[in-house]
Amino acid sequence: MEKNRKILISILAMLTLSVVLALSDVGMKIKKKNKLELEKGIPIASGNGIGIVRVEGPISFASQAGFLSKQTGAESIIKRLDLLSKSPNIKAIVVRINSPGGTVGATEEIYKKILKIRKKNITIIASVGEVAASGGYYVASACNEIIANHGSITGSIGVIAVSPNVSKLFKKLGITLNVIKSGKHKDIFSSHRDMTKAEKKIIQNMIDSSYKKFLKDVALGRNMNQADIEPYADGRVFNGSKALSLKLIDKIGTFEEALERAAELSSLGKNYPIYDEENSPFQKIFGKLENLSKNFQFFKVLFDSSSSNHLLYNGYGN
Repeated sequence: MEKNRKILISILAMLTLSVVLALSDVGMKIKKKNKLELEKGIPIASGNGIGIVRVEGPISFASQAGFLSKQTGAESIIKRLDLLSKSPNIKAIVVRINSPGGTVGATEEIYKKILKIRKKNITIIASVGEVAASGGYYVASACNEIIANHGSITGSIGVIAVSPNVSKLFKKLGITLNVIKSGKHKDIFSSHRDMTKAEKKIIQNMIDSSYKKFLKDVALGRNMNQADIEPYADGRVFNGSKALSLKLIDKIGTFEEALERAAELSSLGKNYPIYDEENSPFQKIFGKLENLSKNFQFFKVLFDSSSSNHLLYNGYGN
């Protein structure tokens, strides 16, 4: 009797497991189908509407995604922009920005992608949340219009490169390094010695070149003269109200008002679907934690001796 009972329980357990696996398989197929539809640029909902692109945290090319968090980084942002621009349902895009800046190359590629999409007569509005500074503002300047809150932090037009010098600490601790290099400037960002005048000049020329490109691109995106922007493009930040008075943004408003403006400029009327990025509850929770970590790492790397791989930053910091 006991033997039959164990056999019955085993059979029921196997049947339960089979049902669970079957349901899981169906769920995965539905999720995969929806993902494929989105990757083809075909919104799941129906009707002409507005696509949302979110730029959150420090901007770099790295698209790091944890098991429960979404992909981030310039490449995933550009991919999202590209998919939306290819969908016949998307008549406008709102780029929601909460970013202190990022690497020069990454922000420049997003900027160029937005300008390219604008040529397709797709309206793109930048909505600034807490901050769109430096590289974040670089991205915003490519849009048709920029809308920010009164308390939003923006501006910080400039480029920075930082290299720590701990040579005195090394000397105090009796630490010496053996350096074998192919050229005299190969260890230009070394932390164990002072940078020479010639090396400082090399880095300054790189900074100046990137800054001039930054300023030129902002003027182009904002349809302004460089001479009108340059007096305020010294790295300083502004709140939304001051930025409006300097014509660095177009309007004070919320994310909802940015959507309404996008709908107005693209003649969508009042009833339109919004195609936002789909995130599970776990992705939202872990995404927030990841952004906190990324912001910490962004400012930490400015004072990290291993930062030579991230030489130039369009970054806002103290």
